[in-house]
Amino acid sequence: MKRNLRVVALLAGIGVALVCVASTNLLAQNEDQQAYQAGYQNGIAAARDHRPMNPNTYDWHGDRLTAYQRGYEQGYRSVEGHERWEHEQYAGGPVPDHWHDAETQKAYQSGFANGVTDAQNRRAMRPNSEDWHGDRLTAYQEGYERGYHSIH
Repeated sequence: MKRNLRVVALLAGIGVALVCVASTNLLAQNEDQQAYQAGYQNGIAAARDHRPMNPNTYDWHGDRLTAYQRGYEQGYRSVEGHERWEHEQYAGGPVPDHWHDAETQKAYQSGFANGVTDAQNRRAMRPNSEDWHGDRLTAYQEGYERGYHSIH
């Protein structure tokens, strides 16, 4: 009789352990799906608002962050026409007509890209550069400010 009770208790313990493991796996899957869906919706919103792709977030960590980022990128790419706009953003957008030579255009685009990066990382504006001087510094600063303010 005692032996039968031990077997029953052992089987009940194994059953409870299996239920706990299964429910933990379901909970983890639900959280992964929630992170993915949040990323997907945020990616769609960013693309529709013509913002550059930025799949970073402080709301998710570890595997959930990876799921969020995958969802964000797929949501962003699902919006038709985003490729052209994203390329323009990272290339510095259309260069103003008054910057004609290639080096000045390069300074403008470099400034734009640095401005976007600083704004995305929530850094204060730093429109100065030791790499450019004269008109090229002015072009860099104009590009920087435009890039910085392009992030909403």
